[in-house]
Amino acid sequence: MDLFRKAILEAGSPEDFALKLVQDAIKPQRQTKLIQDENQLLENILRTLLQELVSSAVQSGENIMQYGQSISDEASSEGQIPRILDIVLYLCEKEHIEGGMIFQLLEDLTEMSTMRNCKDVFGYIESKQDILGKPELFARGKLVMLRTCNQLLRRLSKANDVVFCGRIIMFLAHFFPLSERSAVNIKGVFNTSNETKYEKDTPDGISIDFNFYKTFWGLQEHFSNPASLLHAPSKWHKFNSSLMVVLNTFEAQPLSDEEGNANNLEDEAATFNIKYLTSSKLMGLELKDSSFRRHVLVQCLILFDYLKAPGKSEKDLFTETVKDEIKSCEERVKKLLTMTPPKGNEFLHSIEHILERERNWVWWKRDGCPPFEKQPIDKKSVQDGAKKRKPRWRLGNKQLSQLWKWAEDNRDALTDPQRVCTPDITEYWKPLAEDMDEAAGIEAEYHHKNNRVYCWKGLRFSARQDLEGFSKFTEYGVEGVVPLDLLPSEVRSKYQAKPSDRSKRAKKEETKSSANQAEKNQNANPANEVDGEGSRVDLEASAVQMETDTATGNISQSGTPTPEDQQKQSSDTDGQEAGQIEGDAEVEPEIVDGETDVDVDMVATV
Repeated sequence: MDLFRKAILEAGSPEDFALKLVQDAIKPQRQTKLIQDENQLLENILRTLLQELVSSAVQSGENIMQYGQSISDEASSEGQIPRILDIVLYLCEKEHIEGGMIFQLLEDLTEMSTMRNCKDVFGYIESKQDILGKPELFARGKLVMLRTCNQLLRRLSKANDVVFCGRIIMFLAHFFPLSERSAVNIKGVFNTSNETKYEKDTPDGISIDFNFYKTFWGLQEHFSNPASLLHAPSKWHKFNSSLMVVLNTFEAQPLSDEEGNANNLEDEAATFNIKYLTSSKLMGLELKDSSFRRHVLVQCLILFDYLKAPGKSEKDLFTETVKDEIKSCEERVKKLLTMTPPKGNEFLHSIEHILERERNWVWWKRDGCPPFEKQPIDKKSVQDGAKKRKPRWRLGNKQLSQLWKWAEDNRDALTDPQRVCTPDITEYWKPLAEDMDEAAGIEAEYHHKNNRVYCWKGLRFSARQDLEGFSKFTEYGVEGVVPLDLLPSEVRSKYQAKPSDRSKRAKKEETKSSANQAEKNQNANPANEVDGEGSRVDLEASAVQMETDTATGNISQSGTPTPEDQQKQSSDTDGQEAGQIEGDAEVEPEIVDGETDVDVDMVATV
C-alpha cells in the first residue's frame, strides 16, 4: 500500500511505472499478467487505499476528486484519487490485471461520496467512457457500471436533479449497445406510482363545473395504467364516458389562432413543466392553453395505440363493439389535434410518426431484441496492379450455368419425379386453417387468405385433388376450400354441409339428369317412328293390292260373279276400308311429313 501512496505522488504518465509498481507490490511474481489470487489481493489493497483517501478528503473538507492537488508555477496536478484511478485504468486496458477492477473501484467511490461529489466522479467517468467502452473492458464490467448508474438514479431527485439524471441516462445509452436487453422494459410495466392528486371536495367560490373538473383529472388514473382497462370492462365504460365529456367540452370551446399563438411551444421563452398544476381555480385558464390540450390529446393517442397493439392474449382482447368505440374516439382526438393551433396538421403528423416508431420498438422487444448491428462482409483484397476481370459464364449468365451443373446427368435430373412435386392439399392448407382458429389469436391482416398467390395455387391443387371441397368456393370463399379435418370443431360446423342441403342437392342433380335423358330420347324417337310407320303402311298397301288383284282375277275367270262371290267381295272390301281407316288413324298423330305421300300411294293403288 505504501508503494501505491508514493506512486500517486509521482509525476509522469502511468505507462512509465504502472507495471513495475504492480510487480513490486505483488512479490515475488514477476509476470506481466496476474492470476486470480493475485488479482484479489491487489483489489483489496486498492479498495482500502481508496477508502482512506476519501476519509481524509472528507475530514479536510475538500472535494474528493481534488484532494491532494498541488498547484505549481507551470500547471496544476491531478488529485490523488483521479491519479490512482488512471493507474488502474491503464493496467486494466493493457490486461495486466483483471478488467473489472476499475469498475469496482468506481462503484465504491460513488457509494462513499455525497451527491455533490458524485457529480465530479461521474464527470471523470464520462471523460473515460471511450476507454471503458472497449470490448475487453465492457464485457467484464458492464453489469457493475449498470448497477452503479442505477444506484445514482435512485439517490437523485427527479425534480431537482433533472440535468444530472439526463447525463446518466445519456451515458448509459452511449455505453451500452442499442440491443442491450437490460435497458429495455421487456414486460411493458407502467409506472403506477406516478399519481395525480387533485381536489375531491368542492371549494368555495369556484367558477367552473366541479364535476367536469373531477372527470377531467380522473382520466389520469387510466393514463398511468392502461393495462387496467383490459381486465375490467367496467373501467373501460367509465373511461369512455369520462373521455366523451372532455372531448365534447374541447369541441364546444375551440381555440382561436390568437390563443394558440400566445402559448406557442416553439417560443424560446416558453417554459416546460414536468406536471401541470391541478388546482380547480386554474382549470379555466388551462382549458385555454393549447399546449395543455395537446398534452391530454396525445395521452389519449398513446393509450389507444397500446390497446390496439397486437400480440395480446385471448383474455385481453376487446369485443367488436369496444374496438369500434376506440376507433371512433381516436378519429375525434385526431380531428381535435388538427383544430388546435398553432400548426395542428404538422403536430399531428409528428405524433403519428413517433407512434409508428414506438410500434416498431414494441415488435422488436417481442421478437427477443435481436441486434441491429450487422458484421461487415469480408471482401477478398485485390493485389496491387492486378485488374479485376468480369466473371465469364459458359452459358451466358450465372443462373443458366448453375442450372447446367445441377446434376452429373442433366437428362436424368430433368426427368426425376422428385423435381416437380405437387404438395398435398392437407399440408398446403394448414397455415390457413391455423389462421381460421380463433384460439391462435392471429389478426385478420396477417391471414394467408390475403396472399393472392397462395390462394391461387391452393385453388388449383384443390381442383385436382378435392373437387367436392373446391365446389364450396362459390359459397364460402377460399376458407370453404380448406379440408374439414384441419379445422377445429367450432369452425368446422360453419363450413360443413347440412344433410338437408345434401339431399336437396342430390334430388336437384337427379331431376336435371332425368330431364336431359328424356330430352335426348324425345329427339331420337320421331325419326324411328317415321321409318317404322312408313314401312308398315307400305306393307299394308301391298297386301291390299294383292287382295284386289286376286279378286279381280276371280271375277275375270268366272265372267259373271255369283251372289256368294259378290257377298265375299263386298265383305273383303269393307274389311279393307276398315283397315285402311284404322291405319290412317294410327299414322296421323305421329307422322306429319310422310302422311300426304302415303295417302296418295294408297289411293293410286286402289
